[in-house]
Amino acid sequence: MEAALGADITLYREAKEWEEKKLLTTSCCPSFVSFVEKNFPELTQHISSSVSPMVETARLIKRSDPTAKIVFIGPCTSKKLEYRLEKTGGAIDCVMSFEELQAFLDARGIDTTQMEDSELNNASYYGRIFAKSGGIAHGVADVAEAMGVHGVKPIAMNGIAECKAALTKLKFNKATENFFEGMACDGGCLNGPVCITHSPRNIVDVDKYGNEAREKTIFNSVKLLESF
Repeated sequence: MEAALGADITLYREAKEWEEKKLLTTSCCPSFVSFVEKNFPELTQHISSSVSPMVETARLIKRSDPTAKIVFIGPCTSKKLEYRLEKTGGAIDCVMSFEELQAFLDARGIDTTQMEDSELNNASYYGRIFAKSGGIAHGVADVAEAMGVHGVKPIAMNGIAECKAALTKLKFNKATENFFEGMACDGGCLNGPVCITHSPRNIVDVDKYGNEAREKTIFNSVKLLESF
């Protein structure tokens, strides 16, 4: 199952939450959330209450099959901390990095390049570009407009240095934006520390994968959520 499905739902929840609060920072990157809590405690009230796409997807799976065991596979070391947090409600049973998955396959002599691809169509274009810097900002602006929610002024904070600069402006009421996308890793999750590759090509691949999505809006993902 694509974690991008949960990203669709997170975008929906954050657009709704922004409509209520009019000022919001994202909550999908646990390292960013920790950075805000430790360095800008006066801004923690603005952190979105939404859980991450990892948790949203896991909850959907658990609702459809309570006996399911959920293993999240991704590029982020912080997810190994996040899945143990109380707010995740035990939705994830284990977190494995891309590096660990590669080692797991190599140890068993499994060559994925010799295997047929299986098609995934769980998520929209917006969910699939969630992992790159600017993906959430772009997504929430479009999603909010489609929902009739107007006035979102997003900024994508790419890496800790940009997070610090933008949050400092927000702290002193100098910011002109009202939706703050925070990514601790430069480039976003696609450049996470346990990715197999770190290359500008990663952005090209994410954009390509996003454009291949059968779903062009998030709303079928939202319908799936509501069905549970």
